[in-house]
Amino acid sequence: MAEDHEDDGLVLRDPVAPVWSEGGGGDLRVPTVALAAEVSCADGRQFPGRIFLPASSSAHTGAMRAEEWMNEATEFFAFLPDGARGPVLLNKRELLVLSVPASADRDEALEEAGAPERRVALECGGLRLEGTIVIDMPEGHSRVLDYLNRPERFLTLRQGDRHHLVCKARLTRVLEAREE
Repeated sequence: MAEDHEDDGLVLRDPVAPVWSEGGGGDLRVPTVALAAEVSCADGRQFPGRIFLPASSSAHTGAMRAEEWMNEATEFFAFLPDGARGPVLLNKRELLVLSVPASADRDEALEEAGAPERRVALECGGLRLEGTIVIDMPEGHSRVLDYLNRPERFLTLRQGDRHHLVCKARLTRVLEAREE
């Protein structure tokens, strides 16, 4: 039976059953989709494994994209290394790169908009990645510098069949390819 509580004119009711499923240890769990990924840490270690993205996004239909998920305000995330019995918790600030299949991280609206792309080389200490970034910015702010100065913590570097989510705080140099 729900009990009413008066608080400054608001009627509060005891909690109803959660929408999420209850997991072991009483934790509430949001339905997720496992996605193959590779993590490159700031200390040089690399781990292939899986990340777990929410099965639905508030911004579009379908599962949340890795780029959206990595740019959420949370500091830690669960990562299941290949061959491990259980997940480890990783600190987003200690990542250089999270690589995922491009097919699982597609932003159809961005692709349809035809936003300009820039070819770049990104350097994080001794790690160098080359590919393209999509500048989904207003017309007067379409420089690579404008894109890098956005508030998101991770940017997406597209490289063939892989998307590399690069921690912008760990970038040491960005080189833009010259148009020929």
